[in-house]
Amino acid sequence: MSKLDCNKIPASLSNERLKKSKRYVHQKDRYLSIGVEILLNHVLGEIGIYDPLFGVDHYGKPFLKNYSDVFFNLSHSEEYVACAVSNSPVGVDIEHIHDIDLNIAKYYFYGSEYKHIIHNKDKKKAFFELWVLKESYMKMTGLGFRLPLDEFSIEINDEIKLIHQENTGEFGVWNICNDEYMLGVCSKGKITKPVLINLNDL
Repeated sequence: MSKLDCNKIPASLSNERLKKSKRYVHQKDRYLSIGVEILLNHVLGEIGIYDPLFGVDHYGKPFLKNYSDVFFNLSHSEEYVACAVSNSPVGVDIEHIHDIDLNIAKYYFYGSEYKHIIHNKDKKKAFFELWVLKESYMKMTGLGFRLPLDEFSIEINDEIKLIHQENTGEFGVWNICNDEYMLGVCSKGKITKPVLINLNDL
């Protein structure tokens, strides 16, 4: 995102997004705000949607006013933005992998998740796998952090399962961008492998 050329912003970018981006103090945050809508518009265009009208529900989750059967979710972290589009509710989270205080998991995750982390050889990777999966589920429900982290658990074995909540569908998690980022997706529909796109090419 640091190499995004803001002099070549697509005309399709909404005025609301441009105004929102200008409210950020740091340039990186402006780029992330602009980049995430550029990516969304590109993905929507791939499925034939060129006239999106965006709204926000009572929980603050954005949606398409004029395509009630199309769902999307956005995320960003450091140098990357992520977008998921589906024909059913979907949540996505991307996180830069960095040193972390594992007490976060001890005090805010479900007990079984904390045990999974501390018994894992790569504790940092295990933490971020669970983090992006949990946040993608929370975003998929539309509740976000209104749904406490310790009210449900994610079980990672041969498959990824949701425990202590109604089964919602599919999960996907990937270590991407030279293993520097973790990407998680949760959807009631089918999940496909992520595609990396250079925003400057859009």
